[in-house]
Amino acid sequence: MKTLIISSSLSKTSKSLILCNEVALGLSKKKVNCSVIDSSSLIINPTHKRKTKDMQELSQKIKEADNIIIGMGVHCYSINDNLKILLDNCFDGAQKKFFGIVCAAGGEKSYLSTMHLTQICMNEWRMIQLPRVLYASNGDFSKDEIISKDVKERIKLFTSEFFEIGKKLCN
Repeated sequence: MKTLIISSSLSKTSKSLILCNEVALGLSKKKVNCSVIDSSSLIINPTHKRKTKDMQELSQKIKEADNIIIGMGVHCYSINDNLKILLDNCFDGAQKKFFGIVCAAGGEKSYLSTMHLTQICMNEWRMIQLPRVLYASNGDFSKDEIISKDVKERIKLFTSEFFEIGKKLCN
């Protein structure tokens, strides 16, 4: 099983990237071929411009992946502009793939903000979502470390379910 994890945050201190890396570690322990893309290091262009080399490479990685995990922060109760550009330009090869969402937000009450991403992926590319979203807020972190035992348990559950369901869908 080949899993691509995309962190969409542009922040170098991204909490969603921390979550993505923890999920990658958990999946790697299950012998999943896993790679993490930190989109803050990509050069991207808006939809009306030509695709950059980074965007072309990401498009190819998405096409080659068996499944995808998308890391996001909450921006105006939705996805950020960087993720929107990546979705619009790089996800054509994501048709009917299994996906999961990892989300870090400032507060406890933005957990439904991931539904916009769910709608985009399911309606645009007929992707199949893991029914569990890994959600954490600022209080679950101390600098660049996850301190919440609850979030650590949710990471284990997310990786376990993503692995089990993803393995079944890949066969």
